[in-house]
Amino acid sequence: MKINSQSMKLLNERLILKTLVEKGFLTRIELSRTTGLTPSTIGRIIYDLVEMGFVEEGAQVQTSPLGRKATSLFLTKKFCSSVVFNVGVEQTEVAIGYLDKSTEKLYEFPTETLSKFIVHVNDFLELIEKEQPVDPERTSVVFAFPGIVDPRKAEIVYAPNLNWRNVRLRDLIHCRQPIFADNEANLSILAESAISEDVKKSGNAFFLYVSQGIGGGVMINHQILRGERFAGAEVGHTVVEARSDVKCHCGNYGCLERFASLSLPVAEYEKSGKKLTGKTLAEKFDSLVKANKRGEQKARRALKDFLYYLSIGIINIVNTFNPKIIIMGGDSDSIWRNFGEELYERISERSMPKTLDGVIFRDTVFSGRTASIVGGNIMAIEHMIETLKVL
Repeated sequence: MKINSQSMKLLNERLILKTLVEKGFLTRIELSRTTGLTPSTIGRIIYDLVEMGFVEEGAQVQTSPLGRKATSLFLTKKFCSSVVFNVGVEQTEVAIGYLDKSTEKLYEFPTETLSKFIVHVNDFLELIEKEQPVDPERTSVVFAFPGIVDPRKAEIVYAPNLNWRNVRLRDLIHCRQPIFADNEANLSILAESAISEDVKKSGNAFFLYVSQGIGGGVMINHQILRGERFAGAEVGHTVVEARSDVKCHCGNYGCLERFASLSLPVAEYEKSGKKLTGKTLAEKFDSLVKANKRGEQKARRALKDFLYYLSIGIINIVNTFNPKIIIMGGDSDSIWRNFGEELYERISERSMPKTLDGVIFRDTVFSGRTASIVGGNIMAIEHMIETLKVL
């Protein structure tokens, strides 16, 4: 970009928007201190951003004991920054997001076949455009998928558990908004990097997405590692039993996700004929965890192999990526809280010297929210800021 007054103005507008997205409510003086821009520059840029409908002025706040009250500035919620489809093997969640990083889940529908899925998506997009503050020029449509996704083309390269291949969403989805897609674990680590202070500070973290399959999203030096063909952290398809005859949906044998997904302990428990409470896999796994806490031996036996192989998967993550933080999430946001002590003991027994020193293990911060939905909205916000045009 050639630097002139217009391009400098655009860079400053983007800087201020990024700062407000990260920090939330700020006054003009606080923006000046945070960005290093002069108060007069802040004043001019904020005026334009208010005119463009990105920023609103709020209440007067006292910023110092002796000074005058200052006006707080915040990002508008008059339009959606995103419509996000979080696609699971069983169910698809539909949510909207805003510039302040907040999200709101609206609907849920059975994922089913690809053809039915596309029909549902187009129907919901039409409904949302009528009922929600969708802006054709500012609202992006984002998809989170389990599997290999080309985010540049919004193409599902391969989703093993859905058996979908080479799906070009932009050819199938009928809407006026930009369409984006990424792997659910990549979007989850993106969400953590935008919200969690430890990930912001470190920039070296791994998100282990545990559901009907297992996915991985890794951030190294603040950059998501996608790999040459977008399968950079597909830890669910690393082999943990080389001589196994257990075939994975990907076509290989002995993959981690065939031994450590949430499906394994649920199926093991229900083998005897006793059903777990819940309609979805996530609800049934939660029921299994509660049965284990009650001391039910059948539940404990069902979880035994799951925890054993999950610990092996985590050891492989430590040895391959050497992250500062390992985050667990997906269809359960409390795996580490419920089983962390046992998992850490198993990991410690098999890890190389010093490799666990200082490593933080935890559950996702998005308890009660879906991390990949938040990440989808972050992706949309980043696109909006990057494509911002001068007023």
